Amino acid sequence: RFNEPNIRQHQGVFNPASLGFPAATAALFGPEQYLPRFEIGNYSVLGDSVGGGSTHNIYSVQPTLTRIAGKHSVRVGYDFRSYRENAFGAGQSAGRYDFSNNFTRGPLDNSAGAAIGQELASFLLGQPTGGTIERNAARSNQTLYHGMFFHDDWRISNKLTLNLGLRYEYEGATNERFNRNIYNFDFGAASPVEAAAKAAYAASPIPEIPVASFNVKGGLIFADNNRRSFWDADKNNIQPRIGFAYKWNDKTVLRGGWGIYTVPFVIDRINQSGFSQSTPIVASSTNGLTFLSSLANPFPSGVIAPAGASLGLSAQLGQGVTFTPRDLNNTQAQRWSFGVQRELPGNWVVELSYVGNHSYDGVVGVSLNPIPRQYLSTSPFRDAAQTAAAGFLSTTVTNPFRTLIPGTGHNTPTIPRGQLLRPYPQFTGISGLRNDAYSNYHSGQLRLEKRFSTGFTTLVSYTFSKFLEAGALRNEVDTDFERRLSDADVPHRFVISGIWELPFGRGRKFGSNMNRAVNVFLGGWQVQGIGQLQSGRPLTIGNVYYNGDITKLKTDLKSANFDRSATDTRTVFDVSGFYFTDAAVQTNGVVDPVKQRADTRIQLTTNYRTLPSRFAQFRGDALNLWDLSVSKNFAITETIKFQLRGEFLNAFNKVIFDNPNLTPNSTNFGKITGQANLPRDVQIGLKFIF
Repeated sequence: RFNEPNIRQHQGVFNPASLGFPAATAALFGPEQYLPRFEIGNYSVLGDSVGGGSTHNIYSVQPTLTRIAGKHSVRVGYDFRSYRENAFGAGQSAGRYDFSNNFTRGPLDNSAGAAIGQELASFLLGQPTGGTIERNAARSNQTLYHGMFFHDDWRISNKLTLNLGLRYEYEGATNERFNRNIYNFDFGAASPVEAAAKAAYAASPIPEIPVASFNVKGGLIFADNNRRSFWDADKNNIQPRIGFAYKWNDKTVLRGGWGIYTVPFVIDRINQSGFSQSTPIVASSTNGLTFLSSLANPFPSGVIAPAGASLGLSAQLGQGVTFTPRDLNNTQAQRWSFGVQRELPGNWVVELSYVGNHSYDGVVGVSLNPIPRQYLSTSPFRDAAQTAAAGFLSTTVTNPFRTLIPGTGHNTPTIPRGQLLRPYPQFTGISGLRNDAYSNYHSGQLRLEKRFSTGFTTLVSYTFSKFLEAGALRNEVDTDFERRLSDADVPHRFVISGIWELPFGRGRKFGSNMNRAVNVFLGGWQVQGIGQLQSGRPLTIGNVYYNGDITKLKTDLKSANFDRSATDTRTVFDVSGFYFTDAAVQTNGVVDPVKQRADTRIQLTTNYRTLPSRFAQFRGDALNLWDLSVSKNFAITETIKFQLRGEFLNAFNKVIFDNPNLTPNSTNFGKITGQANLPRDVQIGLKFIF
């Protein structure tokens, strides 16, 4: 049982009604006693939200039977677990009150605001410019897990041992005790507003969609007593494992293995849309000519109660929705390794191995309501065609949903054309999941170890690897994932660590009979250290214009390329391919960087992207980190000792730089402006051992 409370300092000891709110307003507040949140522009926030917390309970039964028979050591077992999680956060149950300068700047409503003070004036006048009050739902989730396994360590001979195993896991889907969760999305069901919307569309259609082809299908389905689980549990989690160890001779051993492993969900896919509700503060509908609310009456129409599942297919109309598909599988990982280990003279051991991993059935969020590809520009820069495409999609047309979906942008007389071109135009977006992402990891690993002897031990390891993934779409309308380097791809990693007991002093090679007084200063010293050298990780390029050679796009993080002052133009990679150089961005015949950054042609929108997102040589800063320590042991008696220890973290004060700025419109594009690690840190400690 793990209890994770999140309690505010003033929670439970402050009555928000004591601030002077009218009784009718105070009656709208939740039962929580706390100081509400007041956000006054350019000033520190007053108050807070209401904390909550979560409680996690795990119950498990794991019997195992072991039997040794001849050359076999067999284990059979069952693994049952019940994961339970209860959580609640009341949020802004007594409201959040925002104060800007919307109504206090002047003399005109479009006048520039003062540097400070006008927001405080709104507060002193008791006139919020926005805010909210919340009614949040609690949740009580459970997942049941079953696992069964068989394993046999079979010693075939004195030289060869096989490890054979089979595991089966069934992880039930998460549910919620009171069914407060989304169950699914029905893509084929007629929306409750379909008939009225089709009739309105027929009166004012757009050329791109024939009247007969305009449909309003789809809607959320909520969990109930007959449909409780958040998805249909995966029944195919069969996981075979096989391994071997072969003694080639007294100093050489071969080892290898292969297995499939299942990634559990545990408590997952919580989606309580509709079960929590916020009511906004609407200060004015006339830009301050008249007011609808004030601190004396911030919620004149009351507080909107959460609809829960009562709206059915009408839930979240005019908004974005998220759901979990029923056929959700656990992610699987196949792992394998093969290596040879050899004992060398002088207590040295060397090991060379190959390690690989293939993950599949990965879960990735995707958009299921994109604007179709034929309406997107294929130009790699914002030319007339791309600008026209953006204007075409943003142009407003007669709205077939007007008056049908109150309280949303879908209720207005007009609507952007692009919204009607979506497959499900009654929703601004639909976020679902795909279950077919994958990754591949291959590595060669070398390990050299000196076992502790004569006061010295060291471990040296080197890994050469490549990590590829396919789990992201370049464009919402794509059907295939982009196959690219993982952001965790590190081609080279070198680590060395060691301990050296200096050979001076009593019991050591030199001065074993040293005088006690001298030994206090010269004996008992020990030096330890660990060094890490690692390649930088790949950087991710956004949807930007680029006309250079992508095979030559690489970072060069030498200090000579770093920005030194506000007027310095040095960058850590060649930025020229991200800009135009023609007359449109020149001043007196010379390329003007200010005009380049402001060039609207590089500001892509409503386009179909073809530029890859990661490149092999386009990486962040490499890791070069060394931690050292020196300790001195003082033996008072055989059982009482002191240790004085000095630790030097980042001992050589190496700088690991932040990633460079990757926004072409920014004045810092291509520059590094921060440090990712801490400078040298020295720690001194004294330990008493008895």
